Amino acid sequence: MTLFFLLAAPGAAIGSALRGLDPWGRWISAVAGAVALDLLVAEAMLATHRWSVTGGVVTIAVISVVGLVAPMVPARRLLGRAPGRRGS
Repeated sequence: MTLFFLLAAPGAAIGSALRGLDPWGRWISAVAGAVALDLLVAEAMLATHRWSVTGGVVTIAVISVVGLVAPMVPARRLLGRAPGRRGS
């Protein structure tokens, strides 16, 4: 179940951000991105001597949640520009 989560969670986050691709291309990109993200987190944990299975799963979960929520936030909010009033 853990290995499925480590591929499915970041894969879903990456796939949700790639809405413009056809389904096959989105699926391939999501799986490749999930594997790359898992490897980067594992490498960072090994390099800092902070390796733990729980820490890796929590890190991937946090990154995946941020990746799922980020496409839902309007670009104006990310750039700090609120829509102005017209006619005043």
